[in-house]
Parts: sequence; structure tokens; C-alpha cells
Amino acid sequence: MRVGIVGWFGSDNLGDEILLHTLMSCVRSVVEDASFVVFTPTPERVAALHPVDALHMPTIRARGAGERQAAAQRAIRDCDVLLLGPGTVFQERSPNLPWPGTLVLFSRIVGMAKVAGTPVVVAGAGVREGATPFGRRLLRVLGAACAAVGVRDQRSAAHFGGKAQVIGDMAYALKLPDVPPAGPGRRFALSMRPLAPETERTLLASLTGCVDRLRSEGWTGAFLPMAFGRGAQGEDDRDIYDRAFQDVLELAPNPLDGTGRLADALDEWLGGLATHQLVIGTRLHAAVMAVALGVPTVAVAYERKVLDAFVDLKLERFVVPADVDAATLHRTAMLAAQSTEEFRAAAARVAGQGRIAHDFVGSAMKGLR
Repeated sequence: MRVGIVGWFGSDNLGDEILLHTLMSCVRSVVEDASFVVFTPTPERVAALHPVDALHMPTIRARGAGERQAAAQRAIRDCDVLLLGPGTVFQERSPNLPWPGTLVLFSRIVGMAKVAGTPVVVAGAGVREGATPFGRRLLRVLGAACAAVGVRDQRSAAHFGGKAQVIGDMAYALKLPDVPPAGPGRRFALSMRPLAPETERTLLASLTGCVDRLRSEGWTGAFLPMAFGRGAQGEDDRDIYDRAFQDVLELAPNPLDGTGRLADALDEWLGGLATHQLVIGTRLHAAVMAVALGVPTVAVAYERKVLDAFVDLKLERFVVPADVDAATLHRTAMLAAQSTEEFRAAAARVAGQGRIAHDFVGSAMKGLR
């Protein structure tokens, strides 16, 4: 079976690469001989990380757009199914994208698949908040055109109509390595991403205040860079580390640091994450991967998707807004660190939701064979 996947992969965002890795693993668990072609802004990087065939998305404004369109149309025609997502691929409004964002691109891709006779499945995708009436109508049309729609959360499902199923974040279906329990001492990890200047300034003040207090109480910490911003302006987490934390926190490794395959380094990264007694996560997948491992976690809800995820996992009391003050953040962090049983239960919920996501992908593949 030839499987096409469309998404924002290859920008050296660890969360996105985990999503792609997990989705392909779910497909392979049902179709062992599956081969893949990924449509992405940076195909060379995707091919190196996973490795798979990869092509540029069929954009119409880039240099060589006509050739990209033709190559994408041929590749889609050769696919037995085209998967949209996972991740927040449906974005009408974004700091880095002018209106109408990605919606027209994805509508064109679905149209190309229809012409080619290739069925389309939404797999673990999310819709960014802020949709206009035009965007909501277009998403309904896209949902009706797909063979199946499996989305990340209930809010996203509401955009696609009655066909949509909530399957959770595709990363929940990631096969986790066996990891030992966290060792002695008190170690925490912090994930922070670049944000809009005013929001970033306020949040950084609170994070640095909380970090200073944790260190004064005997905690040692590491900074988790989750994204390096390849081809994306203002997305490199190391900029935050260099400006605010390089003198007080270690810089943790990232599976994307080198040039090898993601799968070869991912288990080691997960094992390292599991050694912490506390994670404070702004990046969604720093937070949810920590929860999947049973690590007490505080999530900073800089976007609605972060709050949605923790509400679904029954961890809403461990979510703080981006304008949180240092004292509240520290108090929430201490509450999380003392709630180990609650996070063990949440890890079990992640595993259960992961089985739903896995079964959705498996069912879609079997239905198309």
C-alpha cells in the first residue's frame, strides 16, 4: 500500500516529527509493506529523519510551483490513501501565515486527490482557534469530502461535522520504551518557546522567578529545546535558552541535534525525560510526552490546544495561562510534584487514548485495502 501524508514536518520541531513517526508506525502495524510519500515544506529534512520519500507541498507561489504541482499530482495518483495531519495543520490564522492560512492549500490538495481518485483521511489533525465563518464552512466541505475524519480534540471535531471522531493527539499512540523510575534528588525540566513579544516578556519573568525559587529549594534543572525553527522564523527554542536560562539550566539534548534518523535517538530522549520529577512545559509535546511517562507536569496554555489536551486528560488544575505570575506557577508546580499518583493515572489515560488513535488508523487502512 502506498500512503501519502501531508503536514508541517521537517522544520525541526520535535513534536511534529514524533507525530509523523507515530502515524507511520500505526500504519505499519496494520500494513507491514506500506510505503510512504510525505508532502512537506522541507522534503530533504523529512527524508533524512525518517527516512521516506518526500516531496514539496503543491504550493502555487514558490519558485518552480508548476513543477511541484505536477509532481504532487503524479504522487497523489500513485497513492492508495492520502492522510492529512497529524498536528495543527488547519490554520486560518497564525503569526507566521497570512489569511487564509493553510485552508486553501489543503482544499487544493483534497481536490487533487479527488481528481486522482485517491481517498483522503484526516488523521489526528487539529484546527487552530480563530476560524472565520468562511473557514468554518470550508472545513465542513473538507470533512464531507474525506473518507474518514479523526481529529485531536472536540473543538476541532465541531468544525468538520458529524463524520468527525475525536481520537486524541497522535503522539499518544507512540510506543514508549521501558524506563526506570525517576532517581533520587529533585530534577525538573523546562520547555519554553518563542512567543509574541509582550506575552513572551510576561511569561519569561514568571518562569525565571519560578526557576530561581526551585533552585533555591534544592532543585536542579534542564531546558528542553523542542524546536530549532528550520525554515520558520521565530521558532528556535534555543533563542529563549540563550537569552534567559543558559546560566542557570543545563541544555538537554534533542533527537534532532544530529543528522541521523529520529527513531534511533527518540527512545534515549524519552528515557532522559522520564528521569525528572517535574516538567514545566510550554511546548505541547514536551508536556504530553512527560505525562505519557507519568512525570508530574505543569502545562502553560499559550494556545487553546494545550488547555484542551490537559482537560481531556483530567489534569486541568495543572494548567496555567501564559500571563501566570511566578508565585502561582511555583505553587502549581509544587502541587504537581506532590501528585504522583494522579499523573500515573493520567499516563494510563494517555495509553488508552493512544489505543483509540491506533485503532482509528488501523480501521481506516483496512477499510481501504
